[in-house]
Formats: sequence, C-alpha cells, structure tokens
Amino acid sequence: MKLLRDKSLSTQLLILLEVATGHHSRLSPIAEKIGITKQAVSEYIKKMREEGLIHTINGEYRATMQGIQFLHSQLLELKNFLDESMQKLDIIESGVAIAGNSIKKGQKVGLFMEKGNLVAYSRRDSPSTGIAMNDASRGEDVSIKNMEGIVEHKIGKIYLIELPSPDDGGTRVLDLKELERVVKKLEPAKIGVGGAIAKAALKKIGVKSDFEFASDSASIDAAQRGLDVAFLGCGGEIKKILSGIEEFNSSSTERIYYDIISFCPKNIKNKKV
Repeated sequence: MKLLRDKSLSTQLLILLEVATGHHSRLSPIAEKIGITKQAVSEYIKKMREEGLIHTINGEYRATMQGIQFLHSQLLELKNFLDESMQKLDIIESGVAIAGNSIKKGQKVGLFMEKGNLVAYSRRDSPSTGIAMNDASRGEDVSIKNMEGIVEHKIGKIYLIELPSPDDGGTRVLDLKELERVVKKLEPAKIGVGGAIAKAALKKIGVKSDFEFASDSASIDAAQRGLDVAFLGCGGEIKKILSGIEEFNSSSTERIYYDIISFCPKNIKNKKV
C-alpha cells in the first residue's frame, strides 16, 4: 500500500483534502491542520501546481478536476485496503447473531461462537460484546451494533483426504472400508467433497457431505469458525484447497492446521503436515 509507505504522497493527499473541502487563502491554517510547517506546505503546493492538481481561484487554493480525481482514486484504494485488512482480522462493527436466550432491544449482549454460528446472550460476560437492535427470543435472529472485542474460538482443523484419480481407477481401487473407518474416527463437524469421485466415494460408504459446490472455500470458512472439517478430493482438488489454506495462513494472525491422508495407490499412507 504505497499511500501508507510514502510520506510525501500522504502529505499531498492531506493538503488536497483540505483545499478540496475548505476555503483557504493562506497557508498557515493548512499547515496547522495537517501538522507540518508553512514552508513545507508552500513547497508541496508549488509541486502540485506544476502537476496540475491545485490552482488558485479568486485568491483561494482549490483542487483542480485532475486533483479531485487523484484524491478520489487514492482514497478509494485506501478504503479497499482497510476493508480487506479488517476482513482478514475479522474486525466487524455490526452483524447478525442467533439469540441464545431472551434478549431485549438496547441490551448489552455477550457474543460467542457455537458450532460455527455467532450466538448472542444477554446477561453473560464475554470478551466480545455488542448492543441488541431488536427484541429476540431464543433461536431468533438478532441484529447487533457497536460490536467490540474478539469472539473467542479455536480455529478448526482440516483433514485432506486424497482419493485415487480417474487415471488410477477412482473409487474402483479405493479401500472403502478403510475410508469409512477413517471418516468415522475423525468425526468431523463438516464434510466437503471436491469432484465426482469424492461424491461417489461418500455415497458408497453411506456418508452425506455438507459442502458440494465451492466446497474448498466453504471448508476453509468452516475451519475459521472453529469447526473441524474433512475434505475429500483427488490431487487437483487437494492442491486447490491447499492453496486457499496457505493464502489464509499467510495473511491472517491465526492459522489453519491440516493433515493429508492419502488413499492413492502409489501413496497409501497418512502424511501429517
């Protein structure tokens, strides 16, 4: 994010914002407002005049159309950066939760993550709190504003179950009894399937999936909500979800851990990562 790294650019934008939203015929008020010297403001404005960002009309400093467009583009880029950063850090100011008990409008509520769902309780302490915007009985949806703190929950784990590829024979070479044993032993809260072979394999062992479409992203989202997930797929699907996990891990303060359990003919062994 160049705007946050480049002090000169940041100062230019602050000056542009001042002249675009106020009435300034002198440099001193601008300097006081943004916290730099009058001489520095003069030098910046001289440079921005040369670049066509600022001009003078009736003795007042004004942003040109080019200056306004430049200001808009830089602020929009900053906004997108902040929105993405807040999303990665799970910074949310308002939202909707399930009422865990009877809640009255205006009550302060404690927020908890239960089975992957955000649940609000009145009269219960929590590191994360908010204000109820409507009455709600237990099990109803309740809108929450002024959310503060971090909802305590443990990131779930993803078990990546690699199945034989079509070239290897698919489910026809799969040890179905062993697959059934592994899935039952893992006892995942959610199961995702990537592709037809994974879907057919679960059907053969009598297990239903929770995610069938966009199951890689759904599995990662479920793990972020504290649920353990089993994801079944062939090599391509496993690589795809691994890429998503690594992307999350590289940009988040938290980490999703995973195990790879292979049922491929050439690699019939469990590999922990």
